[in-house]
Amino acid sequence: MRIFRHSIFSGELIAATAALLMLLCAPVTGKADEAQQTEYRIKTAFLYNFSRFVVWPESAMRERSEFSLCTLGETLFEEQLDTLAGKTVHNKAIVVKRHSQPQQVLDCQLVFIGEQQDLTETLRTLQKQPVLTVSNIAGFTKKGGIIQFQLIENKVRFRINADAASSAGLTISSKLLSLAIDVTGSR
Repeated sequence: MRIFRHSIFSGELIAATAALLMLLCAPVTGKADEAQQTEYRIKTAFLYNFSRFVVWPESAMRERSEFSLCTLGETLFEEQLDTLAGKTVHNKAIVVKRHSQPQQVLDCQLVFIGEQQDLTETLRTLQKQPVLTVSNIAGFTKKGGIIQFQLIENKVRFRINADAASSAGLTISSKLLSLAIDVTGSR
């Protein structure tokens, strides 16, 4: 697997790394609704930063005028995801799209897969496509997904399946890999 390296650490990259580290330390506490909202804000920030620390094949990005961050099925933090619309990543404005069928997300760069989805069909449809898959589903990375959120001691953490990323043609930054609680596959 190729690892994205910067020869010059720009202020933007350092700031993004610091933001990721702060997210890892941010506990999800408080009342139920307040804790959920905090969790959703943190996951939204992670999705944004994942998109910054992953490189897509040039062929998958060249013809696109926007960066599509999509949801597949129901997600509980769609309102939070809408806050990312218009931000830029890889010099493209983020557009948030909602879909209900796996075939509809083939033109997306990042897909958050809701828990009600048929994971086998979804991952089969997206296999070897340049799409970063993320989900809360237990065992997601073991089943072929790329990044899995997991709540551990009231903190949002994540696991990475490096082989699935490589199969999709995605390059994950070594900085992002180092922040994961678990990386399966070759580095």
